[in-house]
Amino acid sequence: MGNRVKVDRAQVVGFRSAQQHLGRRTDLGTAAGTAPQNTPPGSAQLALRVRADVTSEDVARAIEEGHSLVQVWSLRGSPCIVTAAELPLFTVGLLPDDEESWQAVVQGFLPVIKQLGRSATETMELVIEATGDALDGAVLTKRELGAALGKRLPPDFGPWMEPDRFSSFSAILTRAGSLTGAIAIAPRTGAEASFVRTDQWLQRPSRLHPSAARKALVRRYLQLYGPSTVEDFTSWAGIGEPFGRRSWGLVESELTEVGFDGRSGFVLASDLQALQAAELPRGVRLLPPYEPYLQQRDRVTAVPEVSLHRRIWRSTGNPGVILSNGEVRGLWRHQKQGRRLVITVESLGKVDREALEHEAQPYVAFRGCSSLDLVIG
Repeated sequence: MGNRVKVDRAQVVGFRSAQQHLGRRTDLGTAAGTAPQNTPPGSAQLALRVRADVTSEDVARAIEEGHSLVQVWSLRGSPCIVTAAELPLFTVGLLPDDEESWQAVVQGFLPVIKQLGRSATETMELVIEATGDALDGAVLTKRELGAALGKRLPPDFGPWMEPDRFSSFSAILTRAGSLTGAIAIAPRTGAEASFVRTDQWLQRPSRLHPSAARKALVRRYLQLYGPSTVEDFTSWAGIGEPFGRRSWGLVESELTEVGFDGRSGFVLASDLQALQAAELPRGVRLLPPYEPYLQQRDRVTAVPEVSLHRRIWRSTGNPGVILSNGEVRGLWRHQKQGRRLVITVESLGKVDREALEHEAQPYVAFRGCSSLDLVIG
C-alpha cells in the first residue's frame, strides 16, 4: 500500500453513514445536501425523512412556499431535491463544457442530432435559449413546453417537439438544459411534471462560477462517499469520463489516498481524521429505493454479500433496505391499502421488531395513512 493511510471496512461504512446522517438525524436543509433522487416520485421525500424528523407537509412547504428546497434534473439525469442555496452545485457543477461532454448527457438523442446535421453543443444552445424564452413568466407542463419549443426552434426540430413525442422522448433535451441551473421542476398540479425558470421561482437564485461549482460537487461526493475513485464519481454524477476527470483534477491537491480491504480510494484530507475515528452507527433505518446511501458505486463495501446486489440494485422496481447498526439486515416494500400502510419486510438477519416498528411508524402519516401493518417474513 506504500504511503497510503490504512483503514478498515467498518470505518468506511461508519464514515459514510455519519456523513449521510444515518446515525443521528439532522435538519431538513442539511439532509437535502445528499441530493436525494425523486424517482419513483416520493422517494426523495422518504430519504429526507430518514435523515430528519420532518413530515411530508414540511417538505412540501419548503418547496412550494419557502422555496428553500427545489426539485431539479440533476445527477444521472434524474430529478433530485436540493437546497436552493446549493442549486449551482448540483446543476452548474455538472454542466458540460465541450462537445464530448454535451454528447454524454444527451446520448439518447444523439441519432436525432446527427440527423439534424447539428452538433450537441449547437443543439443545446438553441434549446436553452428557447426554453428560457418559453418559460418567461409561465409554468408549463412537459407537453406544453414541447409545443412552445416547437414555435421557437428551427423548423427541422418541429416533429421532435410534438407534445407526445417531446413528453416521452425529446424532453431529454430539457433535462440536459436544466444543468444551467436556469430551469427547475415546479410542484405538480396534475399527473404531468411542470417546469419553471429558477430566476422567477426563487427570486434570488444562488450563483457559482462553473469551476467553483465543479469543485464543490467533487468535494460533496467525497464527503458523502469517500474514500472513492474518479471512476465511481463519474458514474454517480452521470457525466462523461473525460469531463469527470477534469472536475476531479480541480481538487486533486486536497486529497489523501486511503487503502482498505485490498483496495484504494481518496478522501478529502480535511475528512481523514473523521474517517479514522468513525464507527458503525447504532439503530435501525428504513432506506427507501434509490436513496443516496444506495447510490454509492462501491457496493461491496455497503453490502459484502454480493449475491444480494442483484436484488437490491435492480434495473427497475428496487426494494428499500433495512440498515441495523450499519449493516443490511432486510429488504422492504410499502403499499397503501386505503388508510393502511402495509410494510412488508424480508428479513436477512436479526432485526429488533420493536425498533423496526418505531422507525416505520412515522411513515404512516408521511404517506397519508392512519395505521401501520408491518409484515415480517
